[in-house]
Amino acid sequence: MRLAFVFPGQGSFRAGCLDAWDDHEAASVVDEVGDAIGRDLRSLAADAATGARTADAQPTIMTASLVAWRALLGAGVSPDVVAGHSLGEATAAIAAGSLPVADGARVVAARGAAMGRACAANPGGMAALVKLQPDAVQVLVDEDPDLVVANDNAPGQVVLAGTPDAIERIRERAREAGGRALPLDVEGAFHSPAMAPAVDDLAAALADVELRDPRVPLVTGTTTDVLRDGDAIGRALVAGVLAPVRWRELQARLAELGVEDLVEVGPGGVLAGLAKRSVPDLRVHTVSAPEDVVAVADRFAGARA
Repeated sequence: MRLAFVFPGQGSFRAGCLDAWDDHEAASVVDEVGDAIGRDLRSLAADAATGARTADAQPTIMTASLVAWRALLGAGVSPDVVAGHSLGEATAAIAAGSLPVADGARVVAARGAAMGRACAANPGGMAALVKLQPDAVQVLVDEDPDLVVANDNAPGQVVLAGTPDAIERIRERAREAGGRALPLDVEGAFHSPAMAPAVDDLAAALADVELRDPRVPLVTGTTTDVLRDGDAIGRALVAGVLAPVRWRELQARLAELGVEDLVEVGPGGVLAGLAKRSVPDLRVHTVSAPEDVVAVADRFAGARA
């Protein structure tokens, strides 16, 4: 039996995502992150508007994921491999042992702040295209120089990023192609050239920490390669600011590695839904509250030690 932990990205923010953990021993990680970055994560998690603010959303979602991860470890459940969607790849690097919690928190805070500044400097947006296959989506992208593929998430779901005008244009063009373009409530055009100003800031933040070789391998969404070297993980985190997230391929890669069970660790349930569409033979679990830990531990505790 092989078990993968996957960690969600910015779109998985849910107001109150830390509430269920108030009395759980794993909630100590909230204070670890808060002390490292000087933020009140509990207040951020309670604010429904946090999800629309990149600089606030990213450390908050990471924290909610880390609480769930710490609770799983405390229950005797540990992964054979980890991965994360966009922001979640930094959380996965912590879970893999490549970054201590405090260092990882500082890296994610720097990432979120830098991407927030890039959003302000280069306005843009994103839209999810549904009911179209990747080849059909690529045709639409090739016809508009202001659009790029940001996330290839699952069969029939590809997310595009681009200028505000390009996101508006794709709505009609998607309908003409037989699909739909659903604008996303995000601050900017993530995984597009608009984020270029954030690259150097993230690289500088990573240069200030020691990236260790991971205890468990990390599959990166930039290339779907299996990473077992700390420096390689650092390079992937920097590349991931601009590179598209190849999540559909990554899920298939996990299956090729022999993964049989996939646990989405953190709020939202987005990755679990994508897995059910992309790799239906895998057993999929979600952990976003203490009761979820109990259910998963009943299946895996002791088997992953």
